[in-house]
Amino acid sequence: MNYKRISPKYVSSAEYKLTKQQKQFYEENGYLLFRNLFESTSLDRYRKRFSELCHQPEKVTIIKENSLVSAKKTPEEYVYKIQDIINDEVYMSYSEDSRVLDIVSQLIGDDISAVNLMLINKPPESTRHPAHQDQWYFPFGPTDKIIAMWTALDPANLQNGCLYIVPGSHKCGKLFKHVTFKNSKKFFHVIADEDQLAPLSNRLYLEMSPGDTVFFHPYLIHGSGPNDTKDYRKALTIHYANSACHYVDLRGTVQEELSTGLLEVKDKGGQRSEMQSVGLQ
Repeated sequence: MNYKRISPKYVSSAEYKLTKQQKQFYEENGYLLFRNLFESTSLDRYRKRFSELCHQPEKVTIIKENSLVSAKKTPEEYVYKIQDIINDEVYMSYSEDSRVLDIVSQLIGDDISAVNLMLINKPPESTRHPAHQDQWYFPFGPTDKIIAMWTALDPANLQNGCLYIVPGSHKCGKLFKHVTFKNSKKFFHVIADEDQLAPLSNRLYLEMSPGDTVFFHPYLIHGSGPNDTKDYRKALTIHYANSACHYVDLRGTVQEELSTGLLEVKDKGGQRSEMQSVGLQ
């Protein structure tokens, strides 16, 4: 799991002060959405860096959509995710943005680490990402000291597979059993009882403009729809964990089977990227 410790000095300014109502909304609903948190200049830099890394990977993990490799001409068309960018100088301005760290520190506390930063380039005709909880992929806790952040680089709407959430589902206070999603890559999982825990009637679709950013709890049930357009839908996503977090023994838990699978991949020389496919939205 790729992570980077953030110095406490970056999260002490309270530049972006949350209101009491915002904190209560997060506690009740498990998410908090900010419109236009990132300006167009930064978004342009993030998109440009994506293209640069597609052609000249520099200490990053490139994940391709194999079904598109032979049919597409450029890497921008068949690369669907770039990982291990947490130390990239361009993307550091995203993960260590002072406004972001102020928001995060008010929700999970100071002294935090950035975990698993990635860029997702959801291609046309890609399938949905079924309902899941991000905590399924994390062998550490407590969960109230972890938070996800997801930022749209391109417009995200119902047609191209925007995020959906089940508001308040984090209050279940537990991690539900997940199973491998049919016809998906290994470690692409869905809540076993998806129809009951994430019925269509309970889903809130987050249509977002470039720069819009949502923070959410690792127990919050969420996913994304298929991309039925001819356009790509880029997004940056990352998790933050407070220093109070610690690794937990997964033996005897619903995550035990996943941990065994991770070890199997590692033992067989599987791709490291498969072991950290969190947030493939």
